[in-house]
Amino acid sequence: MSLVMSITVGATIQVALLTAPVLVLVSFFLGHPINLVFVNPLELIAVAAVAFSVNAIAEDGETTWFEGLLLVGVYVLLGIAFFFATPGGEAALLTGP
Repeated sequence: MSLVMSITVGATIQVALLTAPVLVLVSFFLGHPINLVFVNPLELIAVAAVAFSVNAIAEDGETTWFEGLLLVGVYVLLGIAFFFATPGGEAALLTGP
């Protein structure tokens, strides 16, 4: 199981390290340049939370269904947080039209 975890995490890291610079270069040529600067503190907190969660779960080399459920919970919480976050970092209220 340790080999499977190392291959999975290694492949994920390689994909992330390839796609981020490629997206920056492609966006420059498409006329909508993006950068990898974290303007909103929530973005930095999200990256740190995901890195900590994956490290804590993959540390022992085996996983259970409950650990997978915890990762799905982190994903859902981050989705909710980014849904309600505004570009200024303040919580937005849902208002009617």
